[in-house]
Amino acid sequence: MIIQTSAANFLIEKCESKNGCISIRSNSQEELYRFFGSLEISETTDTYYAYEVRACKQEFANAMILMVKEIDYSEFSEFSLQMA
Repeated sequence: MIIQTSAANFLIEKCESKNGCISIRSNSQEELYRFFGSLEISETTDTYYAYEVRACKQEFANAMILMVKEIDYSEFSEFSLQMA
């Protein structure tokens, strides 16, 4: 799954090395720290998603809640809201 925010892009994948773990990679180390600051963030060899954190599903769900709370709906056009 790909999530795009105004500050970063995130690639979320199942973590192959650990059951129940999710790998979250991003092009922004700062945004990973903001959402997953208590977890270890490592660098990857991927040039676009250069940073990665591994989190349990609950930690990921908590970060998703923060992302949704930060949505500024005033930035959506009236047309987009009518289509919903």
